[in-house]
Amino acid sequence: MKQAGILFVILSLFGIFAFIAWEFALKTEPPKMVFVTAKLDNKCEFHESTFAIEVYETGATSVFKDGIASITARSDQRIRLVTNPAFKNVQYDGDLEPVVSSITLTAYCDVSERMMNIFKSMNETFKP
Repeated sequence: MKQAGILFVILSLFGIFAFIAWEFALKTEPPKMVFVTAKLDNKCEFHESTFAIEVYETGATSVFKDGIASITARSDQRIRLVTNPAFKNVQYDGDLEPVVSSITLTAYCDVSERMMNIFKSMNETFKP
């Protein structure tokens, strides 16, 4: 009977420790709303008004004015450079980027430059 009591105390302490570890160390923070200010590095022949930023998960967009676009997104979402929704016949989809408060997005229209960026990313990802 004494061993059962000791076992109960040990299991109770382990349960309390597991709860504390979950609450303070392992539990992730809920996503926060972030005001994103994006700067456009335009390497295309098109005017900056051709581009916008998009929150990938929601589809919300904001167009560039004077090289800057602003949008609000959750910290667990992603943004990307896209074509301004006003231009229905043109499509540009940039790389997905994590939501941060300040970011510079580059518009590549030259296929070789864009491919070089993709290959660079692949080389960094698959380094031996």
